[in-house]
Amino acid sequence: MTGKQGVPLSVPLPFLLTGAWTAALFGLLLPWIVPEALLAPNFPHVLALVHIATLGWLTMTIMGASLQLVPVIIVGPLRAARLLRWQYPLYILSVALLVGGFWLMQPWLIILGGTGVILAVAHYVVVLGTTLAHAPKRPLTVRFLVASLVYLCTVVSLGLTAALNLQWGFLGAAFGRLLPIHITLGLAGWLSMTLVGVSYTLARMFSLAHGHDDRLGRVIFVLLNAGIVMLATGFLGSWLFLVLLGGTLLTGAVWLFAYDYWRLLRVRYRKSLDVTQYHAIAAVACFALLVPASLLVVAAGWTQPNVLAALVLTALVGWLGQSMTGYLYKIVPFLVWQKRYGPLAGRQKVPLMREMLHERWAWISWWCINLGLVATLCAMLLNITWLAQITGGILGAGLVIAALNVSGVVSHLRLTRGGVLETDR
Repeated sequence: MTGKQGVPLSVPLPFLLTGAWTAALFGLLLPWIVPEALLAPNFPHVLALVHIATLGWLTMTIMGASLQLVPVIIVGPLRAARLLRWQYPLYILSVALLVGGFWLMQPWLIILGGTGVILAVAHYVVVLGTTLAHAPKRPLTVRFLVASLVYLCTVVSLGLTAALNLQWGFLGAAFGRLLPIHITLGLAGWLSMTLVGVSYTLARMFSLAHGHDDRLGRVIFVLLNAGIVMLATGFLGSWLFLVLLGGTLLTGAVWLFAYDYWRLLRVRYRKSLDVTQYHAIAAVACFALLVPASLLVVAAGWTQPNVLAALVLTALVGWLGQSMTGYLYKIVPFLVWQKRYGPLAGRQKVPLMREMLHERWAWISWWCINLGLVATLCAMLLNITWLAQITGGILGAGLVIAALNVSGVVSHLRLTRGGVLETDR
C-alpha cells in the first residue's frame, strides 16, 4: 500500500494510531458519562464523548486509512497533497478544542475548534476529491467515497452552524430540526456510506473473495443515498411520512448489504475466519438491527434518553467502531511490515504480518467489546445505571486492549539514535 503510489507512512500512521487511542479514551470515559447519558443526551459531557467518538475516533481513522488506501484502490497517486503533512496537527488540535469546548460548555472554544475542523476537512476533501476526479480506475468503492465526501462537507457545516447558534441563538425553534439532520448525515451519510463502500474493497481483499461482484452493491448505493436524503428532508420539513419512507429505504439498503456481505463470505478463498472478519460480521449484524430499531423508535415516538443513548452507542461502537477496529488489525501491520520488512523479504527471515499482532489479546478484546456492548445496551434500556457503568467498563477495556495491540505493531519499526520512529526519512 506504499511504494508506487508514494504515500509516506508518516502520513496515515499518526491518524490511525490516534484513532485507536481516541477509541480507548472513549472507552475509559464511557462508564463515567453513562449516568448523564441516561438522563439527557444533550448534557455537555455527553456531547463531548459523542464527538470524541465521531471526530476523534471514527473520522480520524477514516482519514488515515483513506489517504493510504485510495491510491491503491484507484491505482493512481494522491493529488493536491502538497500541504498534507499539516493535515494531522491542524485536525487533532481542532478536535481537542472542540471537545474541550463541549466538556466545559464554552461556545467560543466550540466555534474555534469547529472552524479548525472545517479547514482541515476542506483540505482533506480537496485532496481526496481531486484524487478521485483523476482516478484511472473507478471501482464501486469510489462512488461511495464521492458521496460520503459530500455528506462530510454538509455535516461539518451544520455542526459549525449549531456551534454559532449556541452563542447567538439565531436559529430559534429551527435548531430542533437541525440536530436530527446533523446526526443522520453524520452517522448514515458520512461514516456509514464510507464504511460500506470501503468494505467492498477491504472485505474482498482480506478474505480473498475475488468471485464477488458489484451487482447488489450498485443497488445498495442508490437505496442508501435515497434513504439518507429522504430522512434529512423529512426532518427538515417535519414530514413524518417522508422520514418513515426514508427509514424504510435505508432499512432495505442495510439488509441488502448484510445479505451481500454474506454472499461475499461464501465465495472467499480464505476459509478460516480471523478476528477481523468476526469484527465485521458482528458490526454488520449491529447495523442490520440498528436501522429498523431507529425507525421503530421514530415511528412510536420513543424518545426517552435511555433509548436514544442505546441507539447512539450501537451506532458508534457496535457498527462503526468495531468495524474499524477489525480493519486496523490488518491495515497497520501491513503498512509497518511493508516499511520495515518489505525490503528484506526474500533475503532474510522476516515475521509474517499476522505475527505482528497478539492474536489472543485481539480475541479477548473482541469478546470484551461485544459482550460489554450487549450487556450495556440491556442495562441502558432497563435504566439500570450502575450495571451500565460496570458493563461499559468491560466494553471500554476491550477498546483499550485493541489500542495497545495496534500500537504494539509500531515497535517493529527501527529507531534512530534519538529514539524517533524511522518511517520516512
